[in-house]
Amino acid sequence: MEIYINQEKKVIDGEISINDLLSFLEIQNKYIAVEVNKTIIPKSEYEIFIVKNNDKIEIINAVGGG
Repeated sequence: MEIYINQEKKVIDGEISINDLLSFLEIQNKYIAVEVNKTIIPKSEYEIFIVKNNDKIEIINAVGGG
């Protein structure tokens, strides 16, 4: 399956949840937001939300500042 993560094409074998995708990419899900096809996915759904072929995923890191 082909997906796009931060505008970069990746090939993933089989179905994968957002939680598993973050683990695969070695990204901690603390202080991030995940958007799939321009819809922000709540962290409570990371375990059950299954990524589909050609999904466009944006992983955004929260930064503090002032």
